Amino acid sequence: MRRPIVGILASAVCALAAENYRILDPLIVPATGDPAAAVIAIAKPATAPRIRCDLVIAGGGLGGVAAALAGAHAGLRVCLTEPTHWLGGQMTSEGVSALDENRWIETTGATRSYQDLRRRIRGAYAGTMAPAARTATLNPGRCWVSGLCFEPKVGVSAIDELIAPYQKSKLLRVMMRTVPVAATRAGNKLRSILVYGLESRQFAELEGAVFIDATELGDLLPLAGAGFHTGAEARAETGEPDAPEVAAPQALQSFTYPFVLAENPSHGIKPDRPASYQQDKEHFTFVVDYGEGRLLRYGMFDQLPGTPGSFWTYRRLIAADQFPAGKYRTDLSMINWSGNDVCDEGYLSADPLTAARALQHGKRVALGFAWWIEHEAPHDKGHGGGFPALALLEDELGSSDGLSQFPYIRESRRMASLRTIREQDVAVPWQAGARAAAFDDTVGIGFYPIDIHGCTRGKPLPTSKPYQIPLGALLSRDVGNLLAGAKDLGATHITNGAYRLHPTEWAIGEAGGLVAAWAIPHRREPVELAQDRDALRALQRQLLEAGHPLAWFDDVGPEDPAFAAIQFAAVDGLMTMDGGSLAFRPEDAVSGEEAAAALRELARRVSGGFEIPRGLESNAALQWAQLAPLGHGAERRSGAVKRSDFAEWLVGWRIGR
Repeated sequence: MRRPIVGILASAVCALAAENYRILDPLIVPATGDPAAAVIAIAKPATAPRIRCDLVIAGGGLGGVAAALAGAHAGLRVCLTEPTHWLGGQMTSEGVSALDENRWIETTGATRSYQDLRRRIRGAYAGTMAPAARTATLNPGRCWVSGLCFEPKVGVSAIDELIAPYQKSKLLRVMMRTVPVAATRAGNKLRSILVYGLESRQFAELEGAVFIDATELGDLLPLAGAGFHTGAEARAETGEPDAPEVAAPQALQSFTYPFVLAENPSHGIKPDRPASYQQDKEHFTFVVDYGEGRLLRYGMFDQLPGTPGSFWTYRRLIAADQFPAGKYRTDLSMINWSGNDVCDEGYLSADPLTAARALQHGKRVALGFAWWIEHEAPHDKGHGGGFPALALLEDELGSSDGLSQFPYIRESRRMASLRTIREQDVAVPWQAGARAAAFDDTVGIGFYPIDIHGCTRGKPLPTSKPYQIPLGALLSRDVGNLLAGAKDLGATHITNGAYRLHPTEWAIGEAGGLVAAWAIPHRREPVELAQDRDALRALQRQLLEAGHPLAWFDDVGPEDPAFAAIQFAAVDGLMTMDGGSLAFRPEDAVSGEEAAAALRELARRVSGGFEIPRGLESNAALQWAQLAPLGHGAERRSGAVKRSDFAEWLVGWRIGR
């Protein structure tokens, strides 16, 4: 039996006594000096203004934004809190605007709304780029890690465009620089959360019907009294072959403070050498250890043999030569490398001073790496070191020190959920075929390698496969109306390494918002979906209508007219998915054998059942005339039955259209 590590208070908040809180403001953690300056001591208010919401979302990262958009679009009154100056989390305030995605992202590998976000970001650049660079897949940074690298502030603007209509209609209330500090429960339901404005110095109580924890650290879980896990579980807990024999709750992934470099910028920052430089220096290198003795040395500007590109172009946000002369004086390169990764489990501490010290440690490492690049980094040709023309940009990340406002967080607290996603569910050799395990309660898809930035060298982990997001991983075992909305879903330490990236976090949050949009009008708790298959299927249809894929196909995207029917036919088990590929082949003819199998499944699901026409299985390519006796519109069609048309016909019958 798994025993969750249960906390009482969030990492950013600690109660000194019944009347006082100590709250960490992550944006004012100093790189030098006393980290306690970032800890606010304030008395607990006797009363606080009450704000009534339908859906309360803590955390305005990608998952929180996606959840807010989905909820507000459905007509819910949504309250969204965010501790930094920017919405967007890892894409903006955490500085990683070089999106970690999958190879199908442009067509079938993400939700319609995520693809819309990407189009808006590209659209912000299209009119200013040189004609040759204005392609459908334009990449402002021409980086090699991603198909889309851009300035974080452009991502912020794209999000602001998306949420503006809902703010104007008063359906969405965004509370920036605000953190949750306490929660009120009645039985197993959350009633409200107390939030604090880090700049306004005011408290407010947010009441709601459904709550989503989309914070970067899973801060709402302990406040709500919900069970959670940290670090690595023991093999006996999860059955994962690559889990350690003994649980290691402090074995967290590293975190990072990215920064942006430019050559001779007009507003640049030249950091002093941190006092901790010598002890951190051993980590500052262009050599990457990929395990099993495989070392690769990257060039600063040159692509060295065996490497996919240079250090400079890895996460470059702007390639100046793609723009008219004068638009950008220099390339802009975002630095998120092993050199500024930080191993300090204190960032997840319940004590705000311990967390502040960890964040200060992270800032010192990042500034030390920047100093090393300027003064000591080896030249590509092997002669000399240092690149003195490079400096941190002070205005790219919305901070005064040139570092991201919030560290890039790879691992948060993870919800003790109704279902835990394990290594065996997503990876070779436990999953045969093209896809990871099929979950009947799927509420989304994603794909990324199991990428763990560990603080100790472990054995290489297996390859992951395109996976699904099960609803059970978003549902708390302990709090009936609390959902995970980001990387705090019910994954293990291992599978978190695959589920933590940009498009998957967006899909998790969007699914949570749509779960709330189903539950609130029906006056039911989200957890009830786990016991009601008909309600689950109704929710899944709503997700599909929103352009939210639930199963993996590489040839049917959200804009395809038959998208929802094809997806639902697969999820409901009416049509089997090709085990050897991700293809659905919508234009192919349906064989009689496949049609008969689908009709047998359909007969189990519709009232009264029906008889399947004789001899159907013998047809290599089915004709509509052979289905005409079954009615439901088949009698009005002619010619061969295409797989996409067959899926639409089946699903129409299945749901009574």
